[in-house]
Amino acid sequence: MKKIHWDEGLSIGDPGLDGEHRQLISLLNRLIDLIDEAPDAEQVHRILDELEQLATAHSRHEEMLSATAGEDFKEEQRREHSDFLSAIIEARSQLRSDDLGGSLIDVTESLVKLLINHIIDQDLDLAPLLAEREVKNHSLAEFLVLKFQKLSFVRGLEMLVVISLLPMLIFAGMIMYQSWQEAVGAGDVAQLASFSQEVGNLAHELQKERGLSAGFLTSDDPAFKTALKLQRSRSDRELEIFRVSQEARKLEGRLAQIGNLATKVAVRMEALERYRNQVDQRSLSSQESFEGFTGLIAELIGLTNQIAIISRRQGASELFQANAILIQFAEMGGRERAVVSSAFGRGSFTRQEYRQLVSLVSEQATLERQFHSFLSEEQRVRWRSHYAVNDVIAYQRLSDYALEHGSGDGVVSIDSFTWFKVATQRINLISEFQQQLINQLLDEMGRQRSLSTITFMATVFGGGAMVLLIGFVALQLARSIRLPILSLTDGMRALTADDKSYRIPFAKRKDELGDMVQAYETFRRKLIRTDMLTMGEQLGPLAVSRHVLALKRSTAEGEEYKRLASIDSLTGVINRREFMKRAKMEVARRLRHQGELSVMLLDVDYFKQVNDNHGHPAGDRVLKFVAQAIVSALREEDILGRIGGEEFAVLLPSTDEPSAGATAERVRSAIENLRIQVGETEIMVTISIGISGFAAGDVSIEPAMVRADRALYQAKEQGRNRVCTQPVPELMLV
Repeated sequence: MKKIHWDEGLSIGDPGLDGEHRQLISLLNRLIDLIDEAPDAEQVHRILDELEQLATAHSRHEEMLSATAGEDFKEEQRREHSDFLSAIIEARSQLRSDDLGGSLIDVTESLVKLLINHIIDQDLDLAPLLAEREVKNHSLAEFLVLKFQKLSFVRGLEMLVVISLLPMLIFAGMIMYQSWQEAVGAGDVAQLASFSQEVGNLAHELQKERGLSAGFLTSDDPAFKTALKLQRSRSDRELEIFRVSQEARKLEGRLAQIGNLATKVAVRMEALERYRNQVDQRSLSSQESFEGFTGLIAELIGLTNQIAIISRRQGASELFQANAILIQFAEMGGRERAVVSSAFGRGSFTRQEYRQLVSLVSEQATLERQFHSFLSEEQRVRWRSHYAVNDVIAYQRLSDYALEHGSGDGVVSIDSFTWFKVATQRINLISEFQQQLINQLLDEMGRQRSLSTITFMATVFGGGAMVLLIGFVALQLARSIRLPILSLTDGMRALTADDKSYRIPFAKRKDELGDMVQAYETFRRKLIRTDMLTMGEQLGPLAVSRHVLALKRSTAEGEEYKRLASIDSLTGVINRREFMKRAKMEVARRLRHQGELSVMLLDVDYFKQVNDNHGHPAGDRVLKFVAQAIVSALREEDILGRIGGEEFAVLLPSTDEPSAGATAERVRSAIENLRIQVGETEIMVTISIGISGFAAGDVSIEPAMVRADRALYQAKEQGRNRVCTQPVPELMLV
């Protein structure tokens, strides 16, 4: 019989205690040896006496070493020592002379469980106490590590990060905030500049349409009609761009005021179509047309003024203000173009038109002076170079002519369309310079964003020097966190290699890392417990012993069952040949005494998948567990045999079909609840069972097994993990 083997994972670290544990296990192995022999009561009692003496001395030794432990630990330790000693004393009274072997199995099994559970659950907790007595501080670094270990894992990590990065984070945060503000402001200004340009383009096209409409209403020149039709298509294109841009741009937050105003302006632009219809029908005067278009353009000019104001708040340069003035300057020129076009088309100025002309010329002069005040010297030079061209000279000549001859009722003889083209060329020059200002403004905002990024990066790199000032303290704090993690890693690697002796020396930490170490230790002990107490394995042979002992009692041929020819070497139950031999004997007994007899055929479900997914060694382990689970659910007189790879058969003497069904369901449930540990994997299996009774006309077990096999096939067809019965044909019933 296989014995209980010492596992180095049970080592506490104290040679004396570990030696006593080995001696206790050795005495229990001597009791196990007696199970396979003809037990002698005197030998058993002598071993129990030695076991009691050693357990008493061992208890005193353990309690002395745990003097510094907590009261709860010491109280639990005393209770377990008392329970073990009491179990040894009671074992003497539990031994029965008429069944010494069976009672010895019960006694030994109880003592093994008490001892192994005590070592794993109680004694292994002594290891950290013994390790603490050997800790010595060799340096300041080790002292700091031990001190930092009193901090929780999370708190220690927070301290490390905060101490290392707090100064740099504060400084970098200020730089980042400032850079973000500047970048957002530059982005807003760039967005407003682009939007302002789109508004200016629309105003510029409406200004030209206004002038052409005035010429169309006062002149019979067909050129005005043709040019007006073409201009309207240009105005519509710019209006559509404005509307799409106004809807697409997310002018929210600090730009919400502009967004709301742009929405209102877009609504008011709907009046443009009405003015056009009235112009085409000549149902309004040139002055009314002028005022209508001027009102729409004024809405756009007002929007550009608001954009300029908001942009200044966002930190835009004076170029934005210069751009706004230039748009107004172009509008005054556009109004002059419309007024003079109307007068030249009619051939004379009205008093109102002349007053408007004088006022517009004066306002343009004022706006040009204001515009110059917002320009740098370089920009003024560029403006003079751009504006002092022949087109402007021609415009100035015609404008002076209008001022000179337009007073009173003077007649003017300049072609209206010629004036319109000259004035338009001059306004186009203004619009082109406005576009240059916008481009310059966008370039300036781009440089500002780049400068903010460079400043931020320089700050980040400069802040790295601060981390070096606290390197020593941060290093020791990091070690206090890193060392337990490395130990946990080594421990898990050891478990993966099936080495359960690795112990982590950080179990006393009262933090998250300590919890992780405790979890590792609990798992390690569970593996050791499983290896030592698992039914049917080398460290847990008692359940197998009970079944083998029952086989010995059931026949005088006990020695025959030890032979390989009779016992299945893998599962410990009888093989097919022996099962059929026993079945023949049971059939003969049934024919003599007319008693009941039932047979069960059992097959492990999807067993091939177990071999394919986990390997054949794992499949063998599963079959061992299945066999022992079946044994635990049967009566002592029932006969279990392995008749194939994953197939088993059971003879149930003196059992009718209903009782056999209850037994089969008990077996099925036991298999379903099995949890079989294979390495780090837990395997679960189920079993299908077919049942049939022995009929009156049967002279051998084969007919009943055929019916049971049909029932087994039915169970698998219905989904497996179930019990099915194949009734005995009615004509064959007794």
